[in-house]
Amino acid sequence: MEVAHTAGRELVRRPATMKWVPSGPVAEMGIPTNNSFVNLIAGSGDVNLRDGSAAMNCWEAVIVAAILNGSIVNPDKLRYLYDDNPRGFTTTLVQRLRTQAHSYNQGRLLSRPVMGDVVMFSKLDHVVLATGKHTVGPTPPGRPDQAAGTHVISFWPAPERRDFGPGTVATVNEFTVEGICTWMEEKRMHGEVTFGCPDWGALK
Repeated sequence: MEVAHTAGRELVRRPATMKWVPSGPVAEMGIPTNNSFVNLIAGSGDVNLRDGSAAMNCWEAVIVAAILNGSIVNPDKLRYLYDDNPRGFTTTLVQRLRTQAHSYNQGRLLSRPVMGDVVMFSKLDHVVLATGKHTVGPTPPGRPDQAAGTHVISFWPAPERRDFGPGTVATVNEFTVEGICTWMEEKRMHGEVTFGCPDWGALK
């Protein structure tokens, strides 16, 4: 719960603006610097979250919120996990952090995430933090970024941008599960939405 509070305060209300990229080294994508999250956990230099120079993916933004909150105070375990299997780093994080997955169902209160839960779309296509807020109402045509529903904190150019690729600058923002699902369905990225309570202690 506290991590979601911190994400809202430090990444949304004080907008974090970064390049969106997959995790790991990104030089092969035409971005000359290594992924900023990897630099952060390796102690390789300062990472500016505000000016669009940092490069991260959605999972890494969630972990940054936990670091800012103090839920992760020592990055040694993160460095070990990355060094052990760079390509499988995100999958390993999921296995470490989420103890049990629940299927999302908008119509059932007990099948919606509570504040601080991690929400996953199509396994690892996208990962966000739940805020605990839920709204109702129509979605403006063609504006999934304004959809009502279960609110989440997300770092991804979607659903604000229709088309993008690695290196696209985006801002951490609050959207809804429903809006993100609408965008993904339009892109034929179908899949289950699941959520669970992260065990931040597994990374301390």
